[in-house]
Amino acid sequence: MTDKIGYTRKGDIAVLRISNPPVNALSHAVREGLVAGMDRAEADDGVKAVVIVGDGRAFIAGADITEFGKTPLEPFLPDLCKRIEDSPLIVVASLHGVSLGGGLEVALSAHYRIAQPSAKVGLPEVHLGLIPGAGGTQRLPRLIGVDAALDLITTGRQVKADEADRLGIIDEITEGDPEEVGLAYAEKLVASNAPRRPISEMEAPDPIDWDAAYDGTLKKGRGQISPAQAVRAVQASVELPFHQGMQAEREMFMDLMRTDQRQGMIHAFFSERAVGNLPELKGVEPRALQSIGIIGGGTMGAGIATAALLAGFNVVLIEMKLDASEAARARISGNLSGALKRGKISELQFKTLTTVALEVSINYDSLASVDLVIEAVFEDMAVKKDVFGKLDAVC
Repeated sequence: MTDKIGYTRKGDIAVLRISNPPVNALSHAVREGLVAGMDRAEADDGVKAVVIVGDGRAFIAGADITEFGKTPLEPFLPDLCKRIEDSPLIVVASLHGVSLGGGLEVALSAHYRIAQPSAKVGLPEVHLGLIPGAGGTQRLPRLIGVDAALDLITTGRQVKADEADRLGIIDEITEGDPEEVGLAYAEKLVASNAPRRPISEMEAPDPIDWDAAYDGTLKKGRGQISPAQAVRAVQASVELPFHQGMQAEREMFMDLMRTDQRQGMIHAFFSERAVGNLPELKGVEPRALQSIGIIGGGTMGAGIATAALLAGFNVVLIEMKLDASEAARARISGNLSGALKRGKISELQFKTLTTVALEVSINYDSLASVDLVIEAVFEDMAVKKDVFGKLDAVC
C-alpha cells in the first residue's frame, strides 16, 4: 500500500479510498497503491466486495500530467485495469466529480458503477492527440454499443451522470457521501448474490461501416489523426477477441505517442495552463471592471456592446464617422428592443441602457477612462494598426 490509497473494512466490504489531491490523478503511487489494495482485500478473510472511491472533489480526473514525457513505471494503467477486473470479488466504483480518461477506464474495469447526480465522465484523450490506452476503446463499445462509444471517444466530450445512466455507462445514480453510497450499493449486490460482471467478458457489439466512419471522422477532424484512429481501435473491439483488441489498442496508442500532432497538442496543453499562472501576476489585484470600450459598431461590435450593457457595464462605442456611429446605435437599440419584447428588461431599463449606460462617439478621447477595450473592426491589418496607434495615445 502507499499513502495515496487508504484501506478500510466495513463488514464484508473493503473500501479503497484514493487520496492524491487535488483531483486524484493516476500517478505511479496511485496505480501501485490500487494494486496493493486489491491484493489486500482478496487476502482479507471474509471480504466479499471492494468499493473504490475518490477523496476530495473527484473520483479520478485522469493521468498525472507531471509524469508526461517521463519513462512510465509499472504497474502500467492497462495492467491495473486488468487486475481490478480480474478480481474474484465484486468491485464497485463510486463516482463523484469527474472521472476522465484513465479515471473512466478504471471505473470501466470495475464490475458495477454508481454515481452522484453531479458526476461527469468522459474520454478526452483525442484532445491530446491520443486515444484511450487502457481499454477505453475496448470496454466502452461492449457496454454501450459502437455508435454511442464512437461519439464519446472521437469527440472527447464529457457527459453528465443522467446521460451516462441513459447510455448504460453507470448502473445507478444516488446522492450522498460517495463512500456511503458505494458501500450501500455493494452491500445490496452482495445480499442479492449479484454476479461479477467484467465488461471484457461481454459480447462484442455489432459492426458498422468502418471505412465510412473512419473517413467521416477524419473529415470532421480536419486532418487530426487521433479521432479517426479511435475508429480503428473500436473496430478492433468488434473484430478481435478482447485480449487481442487490447493489444491493438495499445499499439495504436504508442504509434500516436510518436506523432508530431501528439507532441504539438501536449505542448499546447501545458502552454495554456502556464499562461494562466504567470509569476509576474502573483499578488496583483485585477482592476475593477465597470466600463468597456468597443471599437467598431458592426454586427459583432454591436452584439458585444449589447451583451456588455445587459451584463451591467457602461459602454463607450467608437466608430469612424457620424453616420456609422448612428447606425451602430440603431443596431444596439434594436438588439435591446428584442430583450424588452421578451421581457428580459423593463421599459425603464431599456431607456437607461440606451441613453445613460451607452455612449457612441467618433472621438478616441472618449476611451480615456474605460477599464477594458475590445477591438471589433474590419479584418484588415492596416485598419487594425491605425486603431492601436490611436489607442496607444489615449489608453
